[in-house]
Amino acid sequence: MMYTGAFICELNPLHNGHEYLLRKMQDSGCIRRIACMSGNFTQRGEPAVFDKFTRTRAALAAGADLVLELPVTYACAGAERFAFGGVYLLQALGIADRLYFGSECGDPALIRRTAAVLGQPEVSELLRCLLSEGITYAAARERAVREISGHEPAAILHQPNDILGTEYCKALMKLQSHIQPFAIQRTAAAHDSTIPTDTFASASYLRRQLYEGKDIDSYIPPSTREIVRSARQQLPAADRQQTIEAAMLYRLRMMSKDSFSALPDISEGLENRLYKAVHTCTSTADILACVKSKRCTMARLRRILMYAFLGITQEDCRSLPQYIRVLGFNRTGQTILRECKKSAALPVVTKAADIASLSEEGRKMFALESRCDDLYALTNHTVSPCGSNYTTKLIVV
Repeated sequence: MMYTGAFICELNPLHNGHEYLLRKMQDSGCIRRIACMSGNFTQRGEPAVFDKFTRTRAALAAGADLVLELPVTYACAGAERFAFGGVYLLQALGIADRLYFGSECGDPALIRRTAAVLGQPEVSELLRCLLSEGITYAAARERAVREISGHEPAAILHQPNDILGTEYCKALMKLQSHIQPFAIQRTAAAHDSTIPTDTFASASYLRRQLYEGKDIDSYIPPSTREIVRSARQQLPAADRQQTIEAAMLYRLRMMSKDSFSALPDISEGLENRLYKAVHTCTSTADILACVKSKRCTMARLRRILMYAFLGITQEDCRSLPQYIRVLGFNRTGQTILRECKKSAALPVVTKAADIASLSEEGRKMFALESRCDDLYALTNHTVSPCGSNYTTKLIVV
């Protein structure tokens, strides 16, 4: 039996591990492969190393047939919201049969079991009690799962890809989705590893290599090397970080306490500590160091600063995805899009007329996405991408 498979990703940048996942999808019977990809900003609270259309070209060259955009309010979020946004879009597309993801344990049954445990009321109640002790959300959740269901499911919550896999399964259960989860075991470089393994390297390692002007051809598929070579010629020099830093500090200094209170992920008086740090520190690194606590991780703080820079509020994050934005496709992907006219539960955006016909909430979400793309261009020292040619751009191969 032949299936349509999907995976949720950043491809920041696309590397041999991603190509391995795509091959595994094909080997397991997926004749069509869909990527649901972050746009120009990522979960780490940072701009993507290459713009979303460069990464779309790489995805199509490596074996994806259709690339969809994960809205920025989900792409820049923590694991739970990131996963839910991607699953929600794939469910709304109405085409995908399977959801594939990398996994340290490679045991989809255990990952599903852990996801089910997290949905139990007893875990939620214990989690609230543990959070009141002042420990991080991640540590409290792991401890709650261990006390309720034992060591094995709790151990899943130690590993970054297994955590994401658990969140994918949670979202599938919540949406009562027909999509089946499939875990592909990681066998090479670990997430965020600083040391490559043979021809496999982590995305964080490859980003550092790119910014330092070093060659990464050994760690990316041959089909994408020309795309990367061309894109890296436009890669901003080391002063990119200074550009982001100056723009972010300006934005933070202009914000009121009420503006900080309106940011996503703000709680426990964090807005007051941030407001004070912003007006006493002269770099984002100092702000992060000043505000970090046992309850508030560095990753969460980086995302909050990025929300501030992009002007994303709690209100923006209350909206479910309002449309399915297509970034690119090949001939097989074009066939999928034709089928989506009957199956999709959300509007599919491929041209300017589609934007005009969105609901008011959909147009508001698209306007936010376009503003973020404009700021991405600023951080890359490039011409602003705003305008109909960019907002309706498609990569077709």
